[in-house]
Amino acid sequence: MDIYKLSLKNIRRNKMRNLFAILRITLGVVILLVLISSGLGLNTFLKQANSFTIDSNGNSSQTIVSSITDQVNSVLGTNLSKSVVVTRLRGLINNLVYIVDGIASIVFLVGILDIINTMGFNLNERKKEIGILKTLGFSRKQLLMSLSLESGLLGLLGSIGGVILGSVGLILLADIIGFPISILIPLWLIIGIITLTTILCMILGLFPAWFATDRDIAEALANE
Repeated sequence: MDIYKLSLKNIRRNKMRNLFAILRITLGVVILLVLISSGLGLNTFLKQANSFTIDSNGNSSQTIVSSITDQVNSVLGTNLSKSVVVTRLRGLINNLVYIVDGIASIVFLVGILDIINTMGFNLNERKKEIGILKTLGFSRKQLLMSLSLESGLLGLLGSIGGVILGSVGLILLADIIGFPISILIPLWLIIGIITLTTILCMILGLFPAWFATDRDIAEALANE
Protein backbone atom coordinates (compact mmCIF):
# COMPACT_ATOMS: atom_id res chain seq x y z
CA MET A 1 0.00 0.00 0.00
CA ASP A 2 3.02 2.32 0.16
CA ILE A 3 2.60 3.14 -3.51
CA TYR A 4 -0.80 4.64 -2.83
CA LYS A 5 0.48 6.72 0.09
CA LEU A 6 2.65 8.48 -2.47
CA SER A 7 -0.50 10.09 -3.83
CA LEU A 8 -0.93 12.10 -0.64
CA LYS A 9 2.76 12.92 -0.54
CA ASN A 10 2.80 14.07 -4.17
CA ILE A 11 -0.06 16.49 -3.56
CA ARG A 12 2.33 18.52 -1.42
CA ARG A 13 4.78 18.75 -4.30
CA ASN A 14 4.54 21.66 -6.72
CA LYS A 15 2.24 23.34 -4.23
CA MET A 16 1.54 26.41 -6.32
CA ARG A 17 0.75 24.42 -9.48
CA ASN A 18 -1.54 22.04 -7.63
CA LEU A 19 -3.13 24.94 -5.74
CA PHE A 20 -4.01 26.77 -8.94
CA ALA A 21 -5.48 23.56 -10.38
CA ILE A 22 -7.62 23.15 -7.25
CA LEU A 23 -8.73 26.79 -7.42
CA ARG A 24 -9.77 26.43 -11.06
CA ILE A 25 -11.81 23.35 -10.21
CA THR A 26 -13.28 25.20 -7.23
CA LEU A 27 -14.39 28.09 -9.44
CA GLY A 28 -16.08 25.74 -11.88
CA VAL A 29 -17.85 23.87 -9.08
CA VAL A 30 -19.04 27.12 -7.45
CA ILE A 31 -20.60 28.35 -10.69
CA LEU A 32 -22.17 24.96 -11.41
CA LEU A 33 -23.58 24.65 -7.88
CA VAL A 34 -25.04 28.16 -7.86
CA LEU A 35 -26.65 27.80 -11.28
CA ILE A 36 -28.19 24.39 -10.65
CA SER A 37 -29.41 25.38 -7.20
CA SER A 38 -30.95 28.59 -8.48
CA GLY A 39 -32.70 26.78 -11.32
CA LEU A 40 -30.77 28.69 -13.98
CA GLY A 41 -28.30 25.94 -14.67
CA LEU A 42 -28.67 22.42 -16.01
CA ASN A 43 -32.33 22.40 -14.98
CA THR A 44 -33.14 24.37 -18.13
CA PHE A 45 -31.57 21.74 -20.37
CA LEU A 46 -33.19 18.91 -18.45
CA LYS A 47 -36.55 20.60 -18.65
CA GLN A 48 -36.24 21.07 -22.40
CA ALA A 49 -35.40 17.37 -22.74
CA ASN A 50 -38.57 16.52 -20.79
CA SER A 51 -36.50 14.35 -18.47
CA PHE A 52 -36.93 16.60 -15.45
CA THR A 53 -39.97 18.39 -14.10
CA ILE A 54 -40.02 21.45 -11.91
CA ASP A 55 -42.96 23.32 -10.47
CA SER A 56 -43.84 26.92 -11.11
CA ASN A 57 -41.68 28.02 -8.18
CA GLY A 58 -38.68 26.43 -9.85
CA ASN A 59 -39.12 28.35 -13.11
CA SER A 60 -36.50 30.97 -12.37
CA SER A 61 -36.87 32.95 -15.57
CA GLN A 62 -40.61 33.48 -14.98
CA THR A 63 -39.93 34.38 -11.36
CA ILE A 64 -37.36 36.95 -12.42
CA VAL A 65 -39.66 38.44 -15.05
CA SER A 66 -42.52 38.62 -12.55
CA SER A 67 -40.31 40.37 -10.02
CA ILE A 68 -39.13 42.88 -12.58
CA THR A 69 -42.68 43.47 -13.75
CA ASP A 70 -43.92 44.06 -10.20
CA GLN A 71 -41.13 46.54 -9.58
CA VAL A 72 -41.91 48.47 -12.78
CA ASN A 73 -45.64 48.44 -12.04
CA SER A 74 -45.08 49.77 -8.53
CA VAL A 75 -42.84 52.56 -9.80
CA LEU A 76 -44.84 53.61 -12.87
CA GLY A 77 -48.28 52.67 -11.61
CA THR A 78 -48.97 50.70 -14.77
CA ASN A 79 -49.95 47.16 -15.59
CA LEU A 80 -47.39 45.44 -17.76
CA SER A 81 -48.50 41.88 -17.03
CA LYS A 82 -49.75 41.32 -20.59
CA SER A 83 -47.49 43.75 -22.31
CA VAL A 84 -45.46 42.81 -25.37
CA VAL A 85 -42.45 44.19 -23.48
CA VAL A 86 -42.88 41.52 -20.83
CA THR A 87 -43.10 38.80 -23.46
CA ARG A 88 -39.92 40.00 -25.10
CA LEU A 89 -38.24 40.38 -21.72
CA ARG A 90 -39.12 36.79 -20.85
CA GLY A 91 -37.65 35.60 -24.14
CA LEU A 92 -34.50 37.65 -23.53
CA ILE A 93 -34.05 36.20 -20.04
CA ASN A 94 -34.56 32.67 -21.36
CA ASN A 95 -31.87 33.26 -23.99
CA LEU A 96 -29.54 34.67 -21.37
CA VAL A 97 -30.13 31.57 -19.26
CA TYR A 98 -28.86 29.35 -22.07
CA ILE A 99 -25.84 31.59 -22.54
CA VAL A 100 -25.05 31.45 -18.83
CA ASP A 101 -25.53 27.67 -18.93
CA GLY A 102 -22.97 27.42 -21.70
CA ILE A 103 -20.46 29.68 -19.95
CA ALA A 104 -20.85 27.74 -16.70
CA SER A 105 -20.30 24.44 -18.48
CA ILE A 106 -17.17 25.78 -20.16
CA VAL A 107 -15.74 27.11 -16.89
CA PHE A 108 -16.45 23.80 -15.16
CA LEU A 109 -14.93 21.73 -17.98
CA VAL A 110 -11.85 23.96 -18.22
CA GLY A 111 -11.23 23.46 -14.51
CA ILE A 112 -11.61 19.69 -14.82
CA LEU A 113 -9.56 19.38 -18.01
CA ASP A 114 -6.78 21.37 -16.38
CA ILE A 115 -6.04 18.17 -14.46
CA ILE A 116 -4.47 16.74 -17.62
CA ASN A 117 -2.14 19.71 -17.95
CA THR A 118 -1.25 19.81 -14.25
CA MET A 119 -0.58 16.07 -14.00
CA GLY A 120 1.39 16.19 -17.25
CA PHE A 121 3.79 18.78 -15.83
CA ASN A 122 4.01 16.98 -12.49
CA LEU A 123 4.80 13.62 -14.05
CA ASN A 124 7.30 15.10 -16.49
CA GLU A 125 9.33 16.21 -13.48
CA ARG A 126 9.10 12.76 -11.89
CA LYS A 127 10.41 10.58 -14.71
CA LYS A 128 13.27 9.19 -12.67
CA GLU A 129 11.07 8.55 -9.68
CA ILE A 130 8.70 6.47 -11.79
CA GLY A 131 11.66 4.56 -13.21
CA ILE A 132 12.98 3.87 -9.71
CA LEU A 133 9.56 2.66 -8.57
CA LYS A 134 9.52 0.25 -11.50
CA THR A 135 12.93 -1.13 -10.56
CA LEU A 136 11.64 -1.67 -7.02
CA GLY A 137 9.00 -4.00 -8.40
CA PHE A 138 5.91 -1.81 -8.57
CA SER A 139 3.69 -2.79 -11.47
CA ARG A 140 2.34 -0.41 -14.06
CA LYS A 141 -1.16 -1.03 -12.75
CA GLN A 142 -0.13 0.08 -9.26
CA LEU A 143 1.52 3.21 -10.65
CA LEU A 144 -1.55 4.07 -12.72
CA MET A 145 -3.82 3.62 -9.73
CA SER A 146 -1.57 5.77 -7.56
CA LEU A 147 -1.36 8.57 -10.13
CA SER A 148 -5.09 8.39 -10.83
CA LEU A 149 -5.73 8.67 -7.10
CA GLU A 150 -3.46 11.71 -7.00
CA SER A 151 -5.48 13.50 -9.69
CA GLY A 152 -8.68 12.40 -7.97
CA LEU A 153 -7.52 14.01 -4.74
CA LEU A 154 -7.01 17.29 -6.57
CA GLY A 155 -10.56 17.03 -7.89
CA LEU A 156 -11.89 16.09 -4.46
CA LEU A 157 -10.23 19.06 -2.78
CA GLY A 158 -11.41 21.40 -5.52
CA SER A 159 -14.99 20.13 -5.43
CA ILE A 160 -15.18 20.32 -1.63
CA GLY A 161 -13.85 23.88 -1.73
CA GLY A 162 -16.35 24.76 -4.46
CA VAL A 163 -19.26 23.25 -2.56
CA ILE A 164 -18.30 25.10 0.62
CA LEU A 165 -17.90 28.48 -1.11
CA GLY A 166 -21.00 27.98 -3.23
CA SER A 167 -23.07 26.90 -0.24
CA VAL A 168 -21.95 29.92 1.80
CA GLY A 169 -22.94 32.21 -1.06
CA LEU A 170 -26.31 30.53 -1.43
CA ILE A 171 -26.94 30.66 2.32
CA LEU A 172 -26.34 34.41 2.27
CA LEU A 173 -28.59 34.76 -0.77
CA ALA A 174 -31.31 32.62 0.83
CA ASP A 175 -31.13 34.73 3.97
CA ILE A 176 -31.63 37.90 1.94
CA ILE A 177 -34.55 36.69 -0.20
CA GLY A 178 -36.06 34.39 2.45
CA PHE A 179 -35.86 31.04 0.62
CA PRO A 180 -35.34 27.81 2.61
CA ILE A 181 -31.74 26.72 2.10
CA SER A 182 -32.82 23.07 1.92
CA ILE A 183 -34.59 23.87 -1.34
CA LEU A 184 -31.63 25.72 -2.80
CA ILE A 185 -29.03 23.10 -1.90
CA PRO A 186 -30.40 19.55 -1.82
CA LEU A 187 -28.05 16.96 -0.33
CA TRP A 188 -28.05 14.90 -3.52
CA LEU A 189 -26.66 17.86 -5.44
CA ILE A 190 -23.70 18.31 -3.10
CA ILE A 191 -22.87 14.59 -3.10
CA GLY A 192 -23.39 14.37 -6.85
CA ILE A 193 -21.09 17.29 -7.70
CA ILE A 194 -18.29 16.08 -5.42
CA THR A 195 -18.56 12.51 -6.73
CA LEU A 196 -18.77 13.54 -10.39
CA THR A 197 -15.83 15.96 -10.14
CA THR A 198 -13.62 13.45 -8.33
CA ILE A 199 -14.36 10.61 -10.75
CA LEU A 200 -13.81 12.82 -13.81
CA CYS A 201 -10.47 14.01 -12.45
CA MET A 202 -9.37 10.43 -11.74
CA ILE A 203 -10.27 9.37 -15.28
CA LEU A 204 -8.62 12.38 -16.92
CA GLY A 205 -5.52 11.91 -14.78
CA LEU A 206 -5.01 8.51 -16.38
CA PHE A 207 -4.10 10.07 -19.73
CA PRO A 208 -0.77 11.66 -18.68
CA ALA A 209 -0.19 8.78 -16.25
CA TRP A 210 -0.49 6.25 -19.07
CA PHE A 211 2.27 7.89 -21.10
CA ALA A 212 4.45 8.50 -18.04
CA THR A 213 4.36 4.85 -16.97
CA ASP A 214 4.84 3.60 -20.55
CA ARG A 215 8.45 4.75 -20.66
CA ASP A 216 11.21 2.19 -20.57
CA ILE A 217 13.05 1.99 -17.23
CA ALA A 218 16.38 2.86 -18.87
CA GLU A 219 14.82 5.87 -20.59
CA ALA A 220 13.20 7.05 -17.36
CA LEU A 221 16.46 6.79 -15.42
CA ALA A 222 18.56 8.44 -18.13
CA ASN A 223 20.05 11.83 -17.36
CA GLU A 224 18.20 14.72 -18.87
